[in-house]
Amino acid sequence: MTAGLKILVVGGGMYVTGRGTETSGTLVPALLEGVKHGLVSEVAIVTTQAGSALEACRKSASIARQMGVDCSFAAFPKEGEGTNAYLQAAKAFQPDAVLVSVPDHLHASVSIPLIEKGLHCLVVKPMAPSLEEARAMVASAEKNQVVAQVEFHKRYDESNLLLYDAVQSRKLGDLLYAVIEYSQQKRIPRDVFRSWVAKTSVFQYLGVHYVDLLYFVTGFLPRRVTAWGQKSHLYNLGIDTWDAMQVVIEWEDFQSSTKAGMVSTHITNWIDPDETSSISDQKINLVGTLGRFQSDQKHRGVQTVTDSQGVKDVNPYFSSSWLDPQTGKIKFHGYGIQSVLQFLRDVHWVKYHNGNLEELITSRPSFQSGLISTAVIDAAHQSLLIHQSSPVEIHCEKN
Repeated sequence: MTAGLKILVVGGGMYVTGRGTETSGTLVPALLEGVKHGLVSEVAIVTTQAGSALEACRKSASIARQMGVDCSFAAFPKEGEGTNAYLQAAKAFQPDAVLVSVPDHLHASVSIPLIEKGLHCLVVKPMAPSLEEARAMVASAEKNQVVAQVEFHKRYDESNLLLYDAVQSRKLGDLLYAVIEYSQQKRIPRDVFRSWVAKTSVFQYLGVHYVDLLYFVTGFLPRRVTAWGQKSHLYNLGIDTWDAMQVVIEWEDFQSSTKAGMVSTHITNWIDPDETSSISDQKINLVGTLGRFQSDQKHRGVQTVTDSQGVKDVNPYFSSSWLDPQTGKIKFHGYGIQSVLQFLRDVHWVKYHNGNLEELITSRPSFQSGLISTAVIDAAHQSLLIHQSSPVEIHCEKN
């Protein structure tokens, strides 16, 4: 029987262990499910301060107890240690792989030095804010021959896999256009990410999900991007980022003799009222010559009404937990969990079973495929900031 992997988590925020006492995050629950599957043996968490690292490990240990999972958690930095704690942690802990969950603008500067140490790497989306940084990440991953992926979990959502099937089987015919709306509550940029949100944009942080998803389900390549944006509410709070962005992407079917493709319109905002029934509202409408595919990814058929929280629309398919009646312990499931587990399986396959890295590059959300969505982000910001919302041409190649 092969050993489990030693995993270093860089970051200790909401996506790692949740925020407050009512949520558990996604990365730690996924790693603990990995322990149950024999994929993970030990976990370390590194943040910028010893206190926050200890708190993240304390909460992780609590989640482990609720799941009935035996797993140790090491905290970095130690009291009194200086900067570059993630490099010190990698040296001391000697992990097999790293999960990088830090602010967008730090993805390249954190992940590349770790990859240079030969560590397999999963980075939360977006891959990077700029194409230059993303290319540097790809070059490092290819040089060091590691599994390097972006945590684009929407590729694992079963409703999106139905979309993939509808497109690939040509049930929709020739694709014409897509309209995608994605909004999130004001409290996310105002409270949760306030310290760094001015260094990202709502399209970069949220909209990138559906850029990658359209590339995944169609195989089309983006050729031209035009963007518009509005600053008002958040700017008046002293947060210099866009309330909303609208991005139009012109796609090309490079396999078609006519190069015909489609147009997608991405409408994103960060100013939904905090009182809405879900943290996010997401809708997809993809239209072809033979039909359309519509998906409401907020209203998943589960709603709770309580005195304490009012009406809440629940997504039970992303990163949810329930009490297993057979064990009496908490169990996590969902496409957010599966996204991380798939990375762990891939690393385990490469490390212990001589798995082929080239197969993973084309079949997973690899760094190479992440170049596509990063090119669109880069072009959207150029269109908005430099070219006064004029179209920006981009040139991408299929993996």
